[in-house]
Amino acid sequence: MKHVKKIAAMAAALMLGLTALCACGEGGNPSGGGEKPDIPPVERPTSQETLAKNMAGTIFDQYAVRGGEGENAYINLKEYHNQNQSGFLWSNFCGVGMQYYMCKLYPDDAEQKDIFQKMMNNFKYFRQSNPDGNAAANSVKYHSGRGSSPSSGYGDCFFDDNIWVARNLIRAYEILEDEWYLEEAVRVNNWVLSGWNNELGGLVWSERGLSDDAEEQHLERGLSANACSIIVNATLAEFAETSEQKAFYAEWADKFYAFCKKMQNKPDSYDYWNGIHTVIKNGERIDGAVNRVHYAYNSGSMILADFAMYELTEDSAKKAEYMDDALGTAAAAKKTFNLIDPGAMKFYYQGDPWFAAILHEAYYELYDYDAELAKGYLNSFTVNVETAYKNRDPETGLCPYQATGTVTWNRNESYVIHQVGFAEQAVLAALYSIK
Repeated sequence: MKHVKKIAAMAAALMLGLTALCACGEGGNPSGGGEKPDIPPVERPTSQETLAKNMAGTIFDQYAVRGGEGENAYINLKEYHNQNQSGFLWSNFCGVGMQYYMCKLYPDDAEQKDIFQKMMNNFKYFRQSNPDGNAAANSVKYHSGRGSSPSSGYGDCFFDDNIWVARNLIRAYEILEDEWYLEEAVRVNNWVLSGWNNELGGLVWSERGLSDDAEEQHLERGLSANACSIIVNATLAEFAETSEQKAFYAEWADKFYAFCKKMQNKPDSYDYWNGIHTVIKNGERIDGAVNRVHYAYNSGSMILADFAMYELTEDSAKKAEYMDDALGTAAAAKKTFNLIDPGAMKFYYQGDPWFAAILHEAYYELYDYDAELAKGYLNSFTVNVETAYKNRDPETGLCPYQATGTVTWNRNESYVIHQVGFAEQAVLAALYSIK
């Protein structure tokens, strides 16, 4: 399969690059001069690795509902505060993101891949219940609520949720090497693109936001859906089999990127605001006010988008612009979200732990472009998750909503997405520890 071969080729190229770098050695040169330093291998498991396994295991112990066999096998994550409530689509794709990195941590572990596949399989219970009701050809959408059988999803369909599902389908294609996942990512992306506003630009929050009587929140064109759309379309452009397909997805990535830049808080900083409201006046849609709230995953998503656009373009000037934006946003986000408690000498990331995990993903990807710069960012996240783990509930092993706090079991704290956020941070810290 072409795409699988491409992934393998990229991995082989990376290994050749690493071999060349190692051959140079400290104080050495590519021609072989100088002594190769005696660098001991990382002793595994590292302490961060052990922590990651414990935290990921706690997620499945406390939140997972396993069931079915064969094609009906699944691992469904549901909310801790209400055991009768099946997990929402958001909860499950957050969990899949954590498990994706577990597969990266243990690439030869069949059990980790099996868990990942079963978690991906669970998405079919959220899939559209009405295949003929799409706004775009060759498209599919996923509902926020989980049905009791495949293709019986119910509730709102969020453009936000669906593009993150598409991102995880692409990840599943990478890990499991099954063409269906890439084909399904294309179908989901087709539905998402059908929601684009040609006059104002951007995607509203949900399908309900396309109606004239939509509520304010559903009308907001948030950075989350639009930034993730950059990542997905830029990646699909890389996987395209024809020049026409590549141009199609590259054009969409450019359109989403231009829209998202409207929410960047420049020149004051490189941070991003949360979204732009849409106002319906006399039956016409116009731009409303900017929602001036900062969330860590917005900055993280845009850093990841910058990297995706950097890889997509062959224009050296544009490459420089994307990298400048990524580095500027990385520095601004740390200043905004990484607070310091001088008295306790502790670092911690404020806000939703899963939002912070997306910023952590961005810092982890930064390592491939500037390892020395990335180290400071990654070290701060390692301290953050280790602090959260130290303050976990002794009976359940679950973490407080904020790393330096204590477990109080309010509703916000008990959501699976927040616990998964810390677990994903732990897995990323483990990956960093073995680099």
